[in-house]
Amino acid sequence: MSNQAIFNALCYELGLFLIRKRPSLALHPLMKRLLEWCRPDWTAWKTSLTLQKVDKQAKELVQQWEAEHRHDVADKLADKAQELFPKAKITPLPNAIVPSVMIEHPPPVDASDAVKALGGEMRITWTLDGEPPRTPER
Repeated sequence: MSNQAIFNALCYELGLFLIRKRPSLALHPLMKRLLEWCRPDWTAWKTSLTLQKVDKQAKELVQQWEAEHRHDVADKLADKAQELFPKAKITPLPNAIVPSVMIEHPPPVDASDAVKALGGEMRITWTLDGEPPRTPER
């Protein structure tokens, strides 16, 4: 947008401000001409500002949807892991590089105190079948 167009848009805003302060100016021929002359540039300026706001909101929505999707995938994986390992402690990890789960098995009953202090087997996985999930073909 050129400097002249921005100047015209600001003149239009100033004209609207003056009319709000003093409504009788709306009937003045010079004010009518000013508003008529500057309206196209003001419309373009307002449209570009609105589109910038919409773009920002769209980016925020996409980020929110992606985060929700990551949480959903991690929760589904945690539910499946809980079915496969009912005695293990399952923790979803949605913020990992790939949504994953941490599976912590309790230490065996006959383990030494040192092994019990360290805990049982622990693994972090993003798949439970042994095969990586399919990616959609494009």
